[in-house]
Amino acid sequence: MGQITFILRVAVQILAYTGPVLISLITLATVARVAPIDTHGIINRTVGASTATKATAKWIFGRLRHKHADPTPSSNLLVLLILSLLFTAFVSLTDIGFLGFYACSIPTANVIDAPASVSSNDAARALILTNMVNGTDPSKVKVARCDSSTVIDFGDNIFENNCTSWKNSTYADTELYANINSTDTDAMMPRQLTNYPSNAKISLNAFYVGPDTQRVTKPLIQKGLAVIPHDGGVQMVMGVPQLGPQKRVDLVKTLAVEVEVGCMTLGIRDIELIDTLSEGKMSFRTNGTWRNYTGPDYLEDALTKTVDDVRAYFEPFFNTSSLQSDGSMLSINASNLQLTTAAVVAPHQLPADFLSRGPVDELMGNCSQRVETKLGIVSDNRTTAIGDMCGLLGVGGSFSVEGFSAKIFERMVCATATQVNMVDATVTFDAAGKVSATITRVPSDLHYVIADYWSISISGLSNSTVFANYDPYRRYTLSENSRGSNAHFIHQPKLILNSYTVGLGSAGSAIASMGSTILGEEFFQTDEYNALGLLDDGLNFPQFHPPTVVKWMGQVGGSLMTASLGYNGWAALQGNHIEVQSTGGRLGSCYKPWYALGFVPLLGVVLLVVGWMVASMVGHAWFGTEVLEKGYGGVMPYAAAICPDPDNKGVLLAWEAHPEPRLQVIEKGYALTGGANATALKYLKSAPSYS
Repeated sequence: MGQITFILRVAVQILAYTGPVLISLITLATVARVAPIDTHGIINRTVGASTATKATAKWIFGRLRHKHADPTPSSNLLVLLILSLLFTAFVSLTDIGFLGFYACSIPTANVIDAPASVSSNDAARALILTNMVNGTDPSKVKVARCDSSTVIDFGDNIFENNCTSWKNSTYADTELYANINSTDTDAMMPRQLTNYPSNAKISLNAFYVGPDTQRVTKPLIQKGLAVIPHDGGVQMVMGVPQLGPQKRVDLVKTLAVEVEVGCMTLGIRDIELIDTLSEGKMSFRTNGTWRNYTGPDYLEDALTKTVDDVRAYFEPFFNTSSLQSDGSMLSINASNLQLTTAAVVAPHQLPADFLSRGPVDELMGNCSQRVETKLGIVSDNRTTAIGDMCGLLGVGGSFSVEGFSAKIFERMVCATATQVNMVDATVTFDAAGKVSATITRVPSDLHYVIADYWSISISGLSNSTVFANYDPYRRYTLSENSRGSNAHFIHQPKLILNSYTVGLGSAGSAIASMGSTILGEEFFQTDEYNALGLLDDGLNFPQFHPPTVVKWMGQVGGSLMTASLGYNGWAALQGNHIEVQSTGGRLGSCYKPWYALGFVPLLGVVLLVVGWMVASMVGHAWFGTEVLEKGYGGVMPYAAAICPDPDNKGVLLAWEAHPEPRLQVIEKGYALTGGANATALKYLKSAPSYS
């Protein structure tokens, strides 16, 4: 916009100079031969103004080259005429200076806020209630905290992580959160929390851990958490105020959950022709660039080995005699997937894996173990179970080209890794309503506590002890350490999605299962989550490559975070105060300082002229100039010598061509040569002396 403005202003300046020249030419071509003296004076002034710059420049160059035969040359006159030219040029140059002005938003005053913008007891209680089932009394819902645990061996291969000392209270207790800040997952709480009626001898809560019915496709701030889905996964930052447009907050040493995703194609594609009776087949590619990977480097090696293992499992299900020139071969049997024309991300099954999960559990278990070994992840104390870090996913939809239309599903293997890190984060809410975050990891130590939550009963038939395990308590706490790690990978237990989960209810437990949950296997076993798999492409064909699936998994992760976690109001109220900075506000005019250079030349000339004028006033050198001003106006220099009364506007003057073009006073009885009604230009051109 600024460039267009500059071009237009230059065009206006050009017109400002060329316009008077063109007008003066037209004036000379149409001026009457006979006219009153004041008319000729006006014409003289008009033509003189249009030619002043050119004539002055020519005169200056002549003086500088000593081509003027002036008996008394004046240096002051030379300098003043140069200043007059520079003044005109520098006025035009100020257009550059005006380009520095632009419309902007003037920031308003910064304010002090708190996590989730909780500033009172009422606001803290209201935030807690929004995380609970409607009508739940916080004073009736149990909450507990554990700082450490030990493993107890009950025999018969039964091990439990036992908290060494529980701190028990309810969600109405403000004192329990006195020393809890945004580096502790206990500053958060589960959502849809309520009491769970049970015959067990321990207090139980019910809460929801799982995704919403829709993916989170854009970054947002909700209940003290900034959730940032991106092309490689999802991030969540704790302790964020509820920002408005054109606001920014810098969070120092807060907790962030980061889930990163990697996917690699298997080189196996299911294809079913549309509008034909033929059944769908699997296509196995043996050469070319079938192996495509998207994700962090640390997941690639594990997925490469897993893809090779899965392909080896698939290979016997293909007819080698069907090998085509492009290196692909078709399956012996029909595809075991229900293909769709709608663009979708979904899990897929191994062939002949309808009744037993043995093959897929083994292959994905080996993949998870490779990832844990690579990242140094230690399993929970109670068991040596491998985390759930790998899964079979793919992208499907319709594809049409040159009259060929088919349903396609591109099979992949994906892996996830979850980190709990200390970060410095800048969260911004711009004028367009877009949330963004810049996250910098801070070296720290991670303290992890897991405490199993169980009840014991005696079986009436066998008189044996029966352990009923509920969702365990997990807590992640960070402490700054300049020699610590800036990437803390955590164990990912498998989560079985239900309408509610039963246990004590801890945010850490929900965080631990997010990486495994976004692998998506559970989503498509119940109708309520089916919409999660649908892509925005609809019935148009999607991109059948890993970035589509990786981005989808990050958006599902965002849905998990917003639906499962909220900030605890009491922790927010007693948390550190945060300065919310304004990045804009009311509309105003701002200026880019370096454009002010466009005003400097004109300012210099003005100062010189003003200084000169002051010096002249002191020496009385410029008084009495009215006489000269009157003498140099209009046609006075020409008429005064031959006209005794030049102030008489009734005196007529006419252009005469002999002996040279001149204005002649017309007196009574004066005989004009040529036609009196002709224009001056026409008369002069018709004269014999015209050449």
